[in-house]
Amino acid sequence: MNLIYKKLIRPLLFQLDAEHAHDLACRFLKVTEKSSLARKCISLASYAEYQSCNVFGLSFPNSLGLAAGMDKNGTFPKTFSSLGFGHVEIGTITPKAQPGNPKPRLFRYPKYNALVNRMGFNNDGAEAVVSRIAKFYPKEKRSTPLGINIGKGKDTPIEQAHNDYISCLNKCYNQADYITVNISSPNTPNLRELHGKTVITPFLENLIKASRTCAKKHNIAMVPLLLKISPDENYKSLEHIVCSARDIGFSGVIATNTSVSRLKAQNLDSFESGGMSGNPIEAKSVQIIKFLAKLTDYRFPIIGVGGISSVDTAIRKLDAGASLLQIYSSLIYQGPFFPASLNKSLSHRSKFWI
Repeated sequence: MNLIYKKLIRPLLFQLDAEHAHDLACRFLKVTEKSSLARKCISLASYAEYQSCNVFGLSFPNSLGLAAGMDKNGTFPKTFSSLGFGHVEIGTITPKAQPGNPKPRLFRYPKYNALVNRMGFNNDGAEAVVSRIAKFYPKEKRSTPLGINIGKGKDTPIEQAHNDYISCLNKCYNQADYITVNISSPNTPNLRELHGKTVITPFLENLIKASRTCAKKHNIAMVPLLLKISPDENYKSLEHIVCSARDIGFSGVIATNTSVSRLKAQNLDSFESGGMSGNPIEAKSVQIIKFLAKLTDYRFPIIGVGGISSVDTAIRKLDAGASLLQIYSSLIYQGPFFPASLNKSLSHRSKFWI
C-alpha cells in the first residue's frame, strides 16, 4: 500500500499546491470518518499485533501517535485511529475561530523530506471543536486516547496569553484524555516569549491551578497536561522550562515543535519562512530528548516528534528516552499506511510508564 501511494498517488498530489492537496486529503478523510465500513476496511489493512503501553496514567494501544496540525478541528480522529495510531492529537485550537495566516502558508521540500508551514493556528475555535468531539468521538466511546492541543489567539497580547489557555482548557477538559499546552509554534507573534525565565513559571502555575479547578468541577481525576517545547531554545533555557513544568505538576513534555533554524539544510535561501518539520530537524530533536531524559532521570515522560521517517529514526528517539512518538510530515511523504508498517516494526520496542 505504501508503494502504491509513493508511485501513483503522491505524484498526483504533489502536482497541487501543498495546502490544496491537504484540503483534498481532508475531504477524503471526512468520507471515511462517516463510514464505519470504510474504517473497518482501513483497520484490516492496517492490522498488526501492537504492543500497548501505559504513559502518564493513560493506556495506549501502541506508542505511535498523530501530531497536532493534521486534524486541527477534530474532524476525523476515528479514521486516524483506524490507520493504526495509538493516540491522536488534534488542534492547535484557540478560544475563538481564526483563519490563520495569509496563503500560501504550507510548503513541501521533497529533497529533504521536509515541510515548512506558517499556518498560524487556523481553527474553528474551542467551542465548535469540542462540541464536534463530544458528539462524534466522545471520551467514553473512544478506542484510542485523544489529546487536545491548545494555544493563544493571534490578536491576544502576550501578557494576557494565560487567559486564552485557561479558556481553552475549561472548554476541552471534559473531553480530552490529555491536553497539550503549545507555547512553541513560531507562527503566532511573540508566542515563544512564554519560554522566558521570568514568565514560564507563573504561566504554568496558572494552568495547573485551572486544571485542579476543572477536575473538581467535573468530579474527575486531573487530566494530564503536557508542554510542547521549541527545538530552538538553548539547553539552559530548556532545563529551566522542563524542570519548572515537572515541579509544578505537568505530566510530561512533547519534544519538539517545528524549527525556524535552517542550519542543517542546504540552499538556505530557497526555504520559505515558518516552522520546518521533517528530516532536517530529526537530529536536533533526538539531542533534546536525550538531554531532557537524562536531566529528569528518565522519570518525566517525553513524546518524541520531529523527523521520524523510518524504523531507525523512530528507534533513535526511543533509545534517547522518548516514551511515545508522534509523526506528521512522514504521512505526507510515506503515505497513510506508514503508521501501520512502522508500528509492526516497533511492536517489540514498547515501554511502560506506571
